[in-house]
Amino acid sequence: MYVLRTRQKFIDLERKNKTSQVGEVFRVEDEQRVKTLLGNNPGGRKYVDLIGIEHPEKKAKGPKIIIYQGHLFYIGGIETFLYNFTKHYKDRDITIICNDVDENQMMHLGKYASIREIDGNEKLECDVLILGNYDCAGILRQIRAKKVYQMIHGDLRGLAKSLHWGENYRWRKDSHIDKIIAVSDTAADGVRECGGEESEVIYNILDNDYKNDDGLEFITLSRATAEKGINRIVQMAKEFKRAGKHFIWFLCCSLTQADPRAVRDIKSMPEFVIVPPTQDNRLLVKSCDYLVQLSDTESFCYSAYEALQRGVPVILTDFPEAQKIVEPGKNGYLVSMDLSDLDIDKIFNHKPTNVSYVDRCDYDKWEKVFKGEL
Repeated sequence: MYVLRTRQKFIDLERKNKTSQVGEVFRVEDEQRVKTLLGNNPGGRKYVDLIGIEHPEKKAKGPKIIIYQGHLFYIGGIETFLYNFTKHYKDRDITIICNDVDENQMMHLGKYASIREIDGNEKLECDVLILGNYDCAGILRQIRAKKVYQMIHGDLRGLAKSLHWGENYRWRKDSHIDKIIAVSDTAADGVRECGGEESEVIYNILDNDYKNDDGLEFITLSRATAEKGINRIVQMAKEFKRAGKHFIWFLCCSLTQADPRAVRDIKSMPEFVIVPPTQDNRLLVKSCDYLVQLSDTESFCYSAYEALQRGVPVILTDFPEAQKIVEPGKNGYLVSMDLSDLDIDKIFNHKPTNVSYVDRCDYDKWEKVFKGEL
Protein backbone atom coordinates (compact mmCIF):
# COMPACT_ATOMS: atom_id res chain seq x y z
CA MET A 1 0.00 0.00 0.00
CA TYR A 2 1.56 3.30 -1.15
CA VAL A 3 1.11 6.40 1.02
CA LEU A 4 0.98 9.60 -1.04
CA ARG A 5 0.81 13.30 -0.20
CA THR A 6 -0.68 15.69 -2.75
CA ARG A 7 1.65 18.46 -3.90
CA GLN A 8 -0.76 20.16 -6.34
CA LYS A 9 -4.55 20.06 -6.75
CA PHE A 10 -5.83 17.56 -9.31
CA ILE A 11 -9.01 15.67 -10.13
CA ASP A 12 -8.53 12.05 -9.12
CA LEU A 13 -10.55 9.95 -11.56
CA GLU A 14 -9.82 6.79 -9.55
CA ARG A 15 -11.57 8.27 -6.51
CA LYS A 16 -14.87 9.23 -8.16
CA ASN A 17 -13.55 12.52 -9.57
CA LYS A 18 -12.59 13.76 -6.12
CA THR A 19 -10.38 16.86 -6.15
CA SER A 20 -7.23 16.12 -4.17
CA GLN A 21 -6.13 19.10 -2.10
CA VAL A 22 -2.53 20.16 -1.47
CA GLY A 23 -1.10 18.34 1.54
CA GLU A 24 -3.78 15.65 1.54
CA VAL A 25 -2.52 12.15 2.44
CA PHE A 26 -4.14 9.15 0.78
CA ARG A 27 -3.31 5.53 -0.05
CA VAL A 28 -3.07 3.69 -3.37
CA GLU A 29 -2.56 -0.01 -4.09
CA ASP A 30 -1.76 0.01 -7.82
CA GLU A 31 1.96 0.55 -8.53
CA GLN A 32 1.47 1.82 -12.08
CA ARG A 33 -1.01 4.43 -10.88
CA VAL A 34 1.53 5.57 -8.30
CA LYS A 35 4.19 5.96 -11.00
CA THR A 36 1.75 8.01 -13.08
CA LEU A 37 0.99 10.33 -10.17
CA LEU A 38 4.72 10.65 -9.46
CA GLY A 39 5.33 12.07 -12.94
CA ASN A 40 5.53 9.09 -15.29
CA ASN A 41 2.61 10.43 -17.33
CA PRO A 42 2.18 12.06 -20.77
CA GLY A 43 2.62 15.55 -19.36
CA GLY A 44 5.37 14.54 -16.97
CA ARG A 45 3.53 16.32 -14.15
CA LYS A 46 4.26 15.27 -10.57
CA TYR A 47 1.03 15.43 -8.59
CA VAL A 48 2.13 13.73 -5.37
CA ASP A 49 5.07 12.85 -3.14
CA LEU A 50 5.59 9.27 -2.01
CA ILE A 51 5.98 9.39 1.77
CA GLY A 52 5.62 5.74 2.72
CA ILE A 53 4.82 2.13 1.83
CA GLU A 54 2.79 -0.10 4.14
CA HIS A 55 2.07 -3.84 4.24
CA PRO A 56 -1.24 -4.05 6.13
CA GLU A 57 -1.87 -7.59 4.87
CA LYS A 58 1.45 -8.86 6.18
CA LYS A 59 1.27 -11.16 9.21
CA ALA A 60 4.80 -10.62 10.47
CA LYS A 61 6.30 -12.72 13.20
CA GLY A 62 8.64 -11.92 16.06
CA PRO A 63 9.54 -8.62 17.73
CA LYS A 64 8.75 -5.21 16.26
CA ILE A 65 11.93 -3.92 14.59
CA ILE A 66 12.66 -0.38 13.43
CA ILE A 67 15.70 0.45 11.32
CA TYR A 68 16.56 4.14 11.24
CA GLN A 69 18.58 5.68 8.42
CA GLY A 70 18.57 9.47 8.09
CA HIS A 71 18.96 9.72 4.32
CA LEU A 72 18.50 7.08 1.64
CA PHE A 73 19.78 7.76 -1.86
CA TYR A 74 18.99 6.31 -5.28
CA ILE A 75 21.89 3.88 -4.99
CA GLY A 76 24.44 3.03 -2.30
CA GLY A 77 25.88 0.30 -0.10
CA ILE A 78 23.62 1.03 2.87
CA GLU A 79 20.62 0.98 0.55
CA THR A 80 21.77 -2.41 -0.77
CA PHE A 81 22.16 -3.69 2.80
CA LEU A 82 18.60 -2.64 3.67
CA TYR A 83 17.17 -4.30 0.56
CA ASN A 84 19.04 -7.59 1.11
CA PHE A 85 18.30 -7.54 4.84
CA THR A 86 14.55 -6.96 4.51
CA LYS A 87 14.30 -9.43 1.63
CA HIS A 88 16.04 -12.14 3.67
CA TYR A 89 13.85 -11.40 6.71
CA LYS A 90 10.68 -10.58 4.79
CA ASP A 91 8.53 -12.53 7.25
CA ARG A 92 9.64 -10.29 10.15
CA ASP A 93 7.99 -7.13 11.46
CA ILE A 94 10.47 -4.57 10.07
CA THR A 95 9.87 -0.89 9.39
CA ILE A 96 12.48 1.44 7.87
CA ILE A 97 12.27 5.00 9.18
CA CYS A 98 14.10 7.91 7.57
CA ASN A 99 14.10 11.69 7.32
CA ASP A 100 14.56 11.84 3.58
CA VAL A 101 14.50 9.13 0.91
CA ASP A 102 14.71 8.96 -2.86
CA GLU A 103 11.29 7.89 -4.14
CA ASN A 104 12.72 5.25 -6.48
CA GLN A 105 14.66 3.76 -3.59
CA MET A 106 11.57 3.84 -1.40
CA MET A 107 9.65 1.80 -3.98
CA HIS A 108 12.58 -0.62 -4.18
CA LEU A 109 12.87 -1.10 -0.41
CA GLY A 110 9.10 -1.15 0.06
CA LYS A 111 8.82 -4.54 -1.65
CA TYR A 112 9.70 -6.38 1.55
CA ALA A 113 9.30 -3.97 4.47
CA SER A 114 7.27 -0.96 5.47
CA ILE A 115 9.15 2.28 4.94
CA ARG A 116 8.29 5.89 5.63
CA GLU A 117 9.56 9.29 6.58
CA ILE A 118 9.27 10.32 10.22
CA ASP A 119 7.68 13.53 11.42
CA GLY A 120 9.81 15.69 13.70
CA ASN A 121 7.31 15.52 16.55
CA GLU A 122 6.37 11.86 16.17
CA LYS A 123 6.89 9.32 18.98
CA LEU A 124 7.38 5.63 18.22
CA GLU A 125 7.96 2.44 20.19
CA CYS A 126 9.50 -0.90 19.21
CA ASP A 127 11.25 -3.94 20.59
CA VAL A 128 14.48 -3.53 18.64
CA LEU A 129 15.89 -0.32 17.18
CA ILE A 130 18.79 -0.51 14.72
CA LEU A 131 20.54 2.80 14.03
CA GLY A 132 22.31 3.31 10.74
CA ASN A 133 23.68 6.81 11.37
CA TYR A 134 26.63 7.61 13.61
CA ASP A 135 24.93 10.53 15.36
CA CYS A 136 21.41 9.55 16.41
CA ALA A 137 20.79 11.63 19.51
CA GLY A 138 17.77 13.32 17.89
CA ILE A 139 16.02 10.16 16.78
CA LEU A 140 16.63 8.49 20.12
CA ARG A 141 14.37 11.13 21.65
CA GLN A 142 11.59 10.07 19.30
CA ILE A 143 11.86 6.28 19.30
CA ARG A 144 11.72 4.23 22.50
CA ALA A 145 13.07 0.67 22.24
CA LYS A 146 13.76 -2.24 24.55
CA LYS A 147 17.09 -2.82 22.81
CA VAL A 148 19.14 -0.35 20.76
CA TYR A 149 21.86 -1.39 18.32
CA GLN A 150 24.24 0.95 16.55
CA MET A 151 25.39 -0.25 13.12
CA ILE A 152 28.76 0.89 11.80
CA HIS A 153 28.74 0.69 8.01
CA GLY A 154 32.10 2.35 7.36
CA ASP A 155 35.71 2.50 8.48
CA LEU A 156 35.71 5.52 10.78
CA ARG A 157 39.47 5.92 10.34
CA GLY A 158 39.18 6.12 6.56
CA LEU A 159 36.11 8.37 6.69
CA ALA A 160 37.80 10.79 9.10
CA LYS A 161 40.72 11.14 6.72
CA SER A 162 38.68 11.25 3.51
CA LEU A 163 36.07 13.69 4.81
CA HIS A 164 38.59 15.82 6.71
CA TRP A 165 37.05 15.30 10.13
CA GLY A 166 40.45 15.98 11.69
CA GLU A 167 43.39 13.85 12.77
CA ASN A 168 42.08 13.63 16.32
CA TYR A 169 38.52 12.63 15.38
CA ARG A 170 36.79 10.64 18.13
CA TRP A 171 33.42 8.90 17.81
CA ARG A 172 31.31 8.74 20.95
CA LYS A 173 28.70 6.10 21.55
CA ASP A 174 25.37 7.43 22.76
CA SER A 175 24.50 6.24 26.26
CA HIS A 176 21.22 4.74 25.00
CA ILE A 177 23.04 2.29 22.71
CA ASP A 178 23.24 -1.24 24.09
CA LYS A 179 25.45 -2.86 21.45
CA ILE A 180 27.48 -1.91 18.38
CA ILE A 181 27.32 -4.01 15.21
CA ALA A 182 30.15 -3.61 12.67
CA VAL A 183 29.74 -4.86 9.09
CA SER A 184 33.35 -6.10 8.85
CA ASP A 185 36.55 -6.53 10.81
CA THR A 186 37.77 -3.30 9.21
CA ALA A 187 34.72 -1.43 10.50
CA ALA A 188 35.26 -2.94 13.96
CA ASP A 189 38.91 -1.83 13.97
CA GLY A 190 37.78 1.70 13.09
CA VAL A 191 35.33 1.79 16.00
CA ARG A 192 38.02 0.52 18.35
CA GLU A 193 40.60 3.12 17.24
CA CYS A 194 38.27 6.12 16.84
CA GLY A 195 35.79 5.36 19.61
CA GLY A 196 37.52 3.04 22.02
CA GLU A 197 34.53 0.69 21.75
CA GLU A 198 34.23 -3.01 21.03
CA SER A 199 31.64 -4.26 18.54
CA GLU A 200 30.06 -7.43 17.26
CA VAL A 201 31.06 -8.18 13.65
CA ILE A 202 28.18 -9.35 11.44
CA TYR A 203 29.08 -9.31 7.77
CA ASN A 204 26.40 -7.91 5.47
CA ILE A 205 23.85 -10.18 3.83
CA LEU A 206 24.25 -10.94 0.12
CA ASP A 207 21.26 -11.52 -2.15
CA ASN A 208 21.71 -15.09 -3.33
CA ASP A 209 18.75 -14.83 -5.70
CA TYR A 210 21.12 -13.45 -8.32
CA LYS A 211 21.42 -17.06 -9.53
CA ASN A 212 17.79 -16.87 -10.65
CA ASP A 213 18.05 -13.41 -12.15
CA ASP A 214 16.00 -13.25 -15.33
CA GLY A 215 17.36 -9.86 -16.34
CA LEU A 216 18.96 -9.29 -19.74
CA GLU A 217 21.23 -6.70 -21.32
CA PHE A 218 20.30 -5.26 -24.72
CA ILE A 219 22.33 -2.96 -26.93
CA THR A 220 21.52 -0.85 -29.96
CA LEU A 221 24.18 0.83 -32.11
CA SER A 222 22.24 3.19 -34.34
CA ARG A 223 21.04 6.66 -35.09
CA ALA A 224 17.98 7.49 -32.97
CA THR A 225 15.73 8.37 -35.90
CA ALA A 226 12.26 7.16 -36.83
CA GLU A 227 13.39 4.97 -39.74
CA LYS A 228 15.97 3.34 -37.48
CA GLY A 229 13.19 2.30 -35.11
CA ILE A 230 13.70 4.48 -32.03
CA ASN A 231 9.93 4.54 -31.41
CA ARG A 232 9.77 0.75 -31.66
CA ILE A 233 12.62 0.49 -29.16
CA VAL A 234 10.57 2.51 -26.67
CA GLN A 235 7.50 0.40 -27.39
CA MET A 236 9.43 -2.86 -26.92
CA ALA A 237 10.94 -1.65 -23.64
CA LYS A 238 7.47 -0.73 -22.36
CA GLU A 239 6.23 -4.23 -23.26
CA PHE A 240 9.14 -5.76 -21.32
CA LYS A 241 8.28 -3.61 -18.30
CA ARG A 242 4.59 -4.49 -18.49
CA ALA A 243 5.60 -8.15 -18.47
CA GLY A 244 7.58 -7.54 -15.27
CA LYS A 245 10.96 -8.23 -16.88
CA HIS A 246 14.26 -6.85 -15.61
CA PHE A 247 16.65 -5.47 -18.18
CA ILE A 248 19.22 -2.85 -19.07
CA TRP A 249 19.26 -1.39 -22.58
CA PHE A 250 22.37 0.42 -23.81
CA LEU A 251 21.45 2.98 -26.47
CA CYS A 252 24.66 3.98 -28.23
CA CYS A 253 23.30 7.02 -29.99
CA SER A 254 22.58 10.71 -29.85
CA LEU A 255 18.98 11.65 -29.07
CA THR A 256 19.14 14.96 -30.93
CA GLN A 257 17.35 13.47 -33.97
CA ALA A 258 14.77 11.49 -32.02
CA ASP A 259 11.06 12.18 -31.70
CA PRO A 260 10.63 14.37 -28.57
CA ARG A 261 8.03 11.93 -27.21
CA ALA A 262 10.51 9.08 -27.55
CA VAL A 263 13.19 11.15 -25.82
CA ARG A 264 10.83 11.87 -22.93
CA ASP A 265 9.96 8.19 -22.55
CA ILE A 266 13.60 7.12 -22.74
CA LYS A 267 14.63 9.60 -20.07
CA SER A 268 11.79 8.46 -17.81
CA MET A 269 12.89 4.80 -17.94
CA PRO A 270 15.96 3.99 -15.81
CA GLU A 271 16.43 0.78 -17.82
CA PHE A 272 17.82 2.85 -20.69
CA VAL A 273 21.49 3.81 -20.54
CA ILE A 274 22.50 6.44 -23.08
CA VAL A 275 26.06 5.89 -24.30
CA PRO A 276 27.58 8.69 -26.44
CA PRO A 277 28.27 7.21 -29.89
CA THR A 278 31.93 6.40 -30.58
CA GLN A 279 33.80 3.87 -32.69
CA ASP A 280 34.55 1.90 -29.53
CA ASN A 281 30.90 1.24 -28.62
CA ARG A 282 31.14 -2.14 -30.32
CA LEU A 283 33.31 -3.27 -27.40
CA LEU A 284 30.11 -3.39 -25.32
CA VAL A 285 28.38 -5.84 -27.66
CA LYS A 286 30.13 -9.01 -26.49
CA SER A 287 28.99 -8.47 -22.90
CA CYS A 288 25.31 -8.10 -23.83
CA ASP A 289 22.62 -10.74 -24.31
CA TYR A 290 21.14 -9.33 -27.52
CA LEU A 291 21.81 -6.66 -30.10
CA VAL A 292 18.55 -5.01 -31.16
CA GLN A 293 17.93 -3.16 -34.44
CA LEU A 294 14.29 -2.32 -35.16
CA SER A 295 14.68 -0.39 -38.41
CA ASP A 296 12.08 0.14 -41.13
CA THR A 297 14.67 -1.11 -43.59
CA GLU A 298 18.33 -2.08 -43.82
CA SER A 299 20.31 -3.26 -46.82
CA PHE A 300 23.11 -4.93 -44.84
CA CYS A 301 22.86 -4.07 -41.07
CA TYR A 302 26.48 -4.01 -40.00
CA SER A 303 25.71 -4.00 -36.26
CA ALA A 304 23.82 -7.29 -36.59
CA TYR A 305 26.76 -8.99 -38.28
CA GLU A 306 29.20 -7.53 -35.75
CA ALA A 307 27.08 -8.99 -32.96
CA LEU A 308 26.88 -12.41 -34.61
CA GLN A 309 30.66 -12.33 -35.11
CA ARG A 310 30.97 -12.03 -31.34
CA GLY A 311 28.49 -14.83 -30.62
CA VAL A 312 25.69 -12.45 -29.58
CA PRO A 313 22.17 -13.13 -30.92
CA VAL A 314 20.16 -10.37 -32.56
CA ILE A 315 16.58 -9.12 -32.53
CA LEU A 316 15.60 -7.48 -35.82
CA THR A 317 12.39 -6.25 -37.40
CA ASP A 318 11.42 -8.37 -40.38
CA PHE A 319 12.76 -6.14 -43.15
CA PRO A 320 13.75 -8.22 -46.22
CA GLU A 321 17.47 -8.39 -45.46
CA ALA A 322 16.80 -9.41 -41.83
CA GLN A 323 15.12 -12.57 -43.08
CA LYS A 324 18.45 -13.52 -44.68
CA ILE A 325 20.39 -12.80 -41.47
CA VAL A 326 18.27 -14.34 -38.73
CA GLU A 327 17.43 -17.99 -38.22
CA PRO A 328 14.75 -17.66 -35.51
CA GLY A 329 15.73 -19.49 -32.36
CA LYS A 330 19.25 -20.22 -33.61
CA ASN A 331 20.93 -16.83 -33.81
CA GLY A 332 18.15 -14.46 -32.81
CA TYR A 333 14.54 -13.49 -33.39
CA LEU A 334 12.51 -11.49 -35.91
CA VAL A 335 9.61 -9.25 -34.90
CA SER A 336 6.99 -7.59 -37.06
CA MET A 337 7.03 -3.85 -37.64
CA ASP A 338 4.13 -3.31 -35.24
CA LEU A 339 5.64 -5.73 -32.65
CA SER A 340 2.32 -7.62 -32.60
CA ASP A 341 4.18 -10.95 -32.58
CA LEU A 342 6.68 -9.98 -29.88
CA ASP A 343 7.32 -13.16 -27.86
CA ILE A 344 8.79 -11.90 -24.60
CA ASP A 345 8.99 -15.39 -23.09
CA LYS A 346 11.18 -16.65 -25.93
CA ILE A 347 13.48 -13.65 -25.76
CA PHE A 348 14.01 -13.87 -22.00
CA ASN A 349 13.85 -17.61 -21.41
CA HIS A 350 15.18 -19.08 -24.65
CA LYS A 351 18.19 -17.01 -25.62
CA PRO A 352 19.99 -18.66 -28.54
CA THR A 353 23.39 -20.14 -27.73
CA ASN A 354 26.30 -21.24 -29.92
CA VAL A 355 25.55 -18.34 -32.22
CA SER A 356 27.45 -18.30 -35.52
CA TYR A 357 27.49 -16.26 -38.72
CA VAL A 358 28.36 -16.68 -42.38
CA ASP A 359 30.78 -14.28 -44.05
CA ARG A 360 29.04 -13.76 -47.39
CA CYS A 361 31.60 -11.40 -48.88
CA ASP A 362 33.04 -12.68 -52.19
CA TYR A 363 36.64 -11.49 -51.95
CA ASP A 364 37.46 -12.87 -55.41
CA LYS A 365 35.07 -10.36 -56.95
CA TRP A 366 36.92 -7.50 -55.29
CA GLU A 367 40.16 -8.82 -56.77
CA LYS A 368 38.49 -8.65 -60.16
CA VAL A 369 37.37 -5.09 -59.45
CA PHE A 370 40.95 -4.11 -58.64
CA LYS A 371 42.04 -5.56 -61.98
CA GLY A 372 39.12 -4.00 -63.87
CA GLU A 373 37.94 -7.47 -64.84
CA LEU A 374 34.49 -7.48 -63.24
